[in-house]
Amino acid sequence: MKKYIQENAIKVLNNRNEFSLLDGQIPIFILNKLPIKVDLKKVIDTLEKNVPKNIIKMIEGIYIGEFEELKNRNIQAMFKDGVIYLSSFKEAPDVSEKLIVGNICHELAHAVEDNLGQEIYSDGTIETEYNGKKEKLYWLLTHEGYHFPKELLFNEKRIEELDDFLYHDVGYEKLSLIIPGLFVSPYSITSIREYFANGIEDYLLGDSEYLKQISPKLYNRINKLVDELSY
Repeated sequence: MKKYIQENAIKVLNNRNEFSLLDGQIPIFILNKLPIKVDLKKVIDTLEKNVPKNIIKMIEGIYIGEFEELKNRNIQAMFKDGVIYLSSFKEAPDVSEKLIVGNICHELAHAVEDNLGQEIYSDGTIETEYNGKKEKLYWLLTHEGYHFPKELLFNEKRIEELDDFLYHDVGYEKLSLIIPGLFVSPYSITSIREYFANGIEDYLLGDSEYLKQISPKLYNRINKLVDELSY
């Protein structure tokens, strides 16, 4: 009975077309419903508990639906023009609240970057750390038998090509065995923007001590930003 009541409570909540973060300050519009098992209220509570209000306030709203740009780019969420667009996960009925929270937090990190990019990157500290890691990764991949031009890792104009190589040629499963102690996730290799965003996500939701251990420069910058944004 308890399970039945809980499931129906979630169903009633998800039938609403609008939720919000920070007591109505940041609207959440549901254009297409999330899978019935997802408790959106739990997602909201987790975000508000872990993410500083001043970071959440950097967005104008969140739209949940089946967006062509997400499908075309094979991604689950994106930050664009001040708004986070999130998939309704129509093709992934087993999606978890944890995954959705991670997606939103990741895009909030891009909002931070858009607002404070000069402060984040101006001294080149993060870029130096990031490029040093890619240098090590190149030799690790070469040792594993992957032969590709080194420029692919360092040319910003080839980010999509790099992403395709890492995802399809190497594979994230294989990468996950190669990068421990170097990157927090395979996706953080793709660009310095993703390196930063994955760092924020791990700092706020994951293992911040591990981030501090493997990416001290990134950790220190994020730690300073979060402290400043927590007031």
